[in-house]
Amino acid sequence: MYQLHPCSEEDKKSIIDGLVAYNLACVPAVQEEMFIDLSIKAVSESGKVIGGIIARMYCWDCADVDALWVSEQYRRTGLGKKLLLQVEAKARKKGARLIHLDTFDFQARGFYESQGYEVFGVLEDCPAEHKRYYLKKLL
Repeated sequence: MYQLHPCSEEDKKSIIDGLVAYNLACVPAVQEEMFIDLSIKAVSESGKVIGGIIARMYCWDCADVDALWVSEQYRRTGLGKKLLLQVEAKARKKGARLIHLDTFDFQARGFYESQGYEVFGVLEDCPAEHKRYYLKKLL
């Protein structure tokens, strides 16, 4: 028998470790480190974070962008492109062959497509009456 309970941070790590072990039994890692952090930030002269990208490379020579944000006053200045290109370059240097991300219809699909990303999936009605796009780019 079993019971269901909320997870602690230690429990979450145990769950991820179990999943990673299973995944690696099915598909061996092609890089030594399981995850390589590629995240970078942009800081104004006053020291305020004005943008950044959270990304990591994982053990199968792929990179994943979790979030890319630029402060409103710095949008359309090329900062987003610069952040994305820097992460792509870091990933490529570490041996990545593919990078992927997702964005909503009210966010930056056109921006990513202009940077060479292509849509490979769409989640309809997420959130309600909107779409979530999944994009990839070969490096």
